[in-house]
Amino acid sequence: MPRDNWQATASASSSDDPPTKAVDGDAATRWSLGHGMQPGDWFQLDLGSTQTFDQVVLDTGASSGDFARQYEVYTSDDGTDWGEPIATGSGSTVPRILLPTTARYIRVVNEVSSGSWWSLHDVSVLAPEGRTTSPDATSDGLQRKNAPLPNGTQLQVTYNSGGGAATFDIPWGDTTYSYRLPATRPA
Repeated sequence: MPRDNWQATASASSSDDPPTKAVDGDAATRWSLGHGMQPGDWFQLDLGSTQTFDQVVLDTGASSGDFARQYEVYTSDDGTDWGEPIATGSGSTVPRILLPTTARYIRVVNEVSSGSWWSLHDVSVLAPEGRTTSPDATSDGLQRKNAPLPNGTQLQVTYNSGGGAATFDIPWGDTTYSYRLPATRPA
């Protein structure tokens, strides 16, 4: 989903790490809570309009210990009425939260205390249409190339030559990570 109209807010923030840094597309920046996690701390997205999506990915990046240990996810159409949580779970460095729904606002609420600051380097909201889920798929303009580094490490590089953004999953150990590549040519 395009991030152009997204607005990020939070219950609290470090002065150096505002919520907008979690949605700026730069994995080197982050939002951080600014204090040890407490139940009720939250991070929220306004998608700009009502959207249909099936996943939210909360990437803590290099701040691997700074994830919400237990969370609840709420959605809203108006940013005021939140209802009951539509997803709950145990946190991890890169939780991929599956929640097929339609809403304008998404709020993730921390449920437990921790001395760590909650940090998010990148937040993605993934739409159900146009997904490529096989790591070997070449549909939607995705191309993969293998390349060895001088030390013998093998890299697999994925390039999106298509006219639209492409999202694909890569399994790594016991975790599957979702990636979204922007289009390299106009649609």
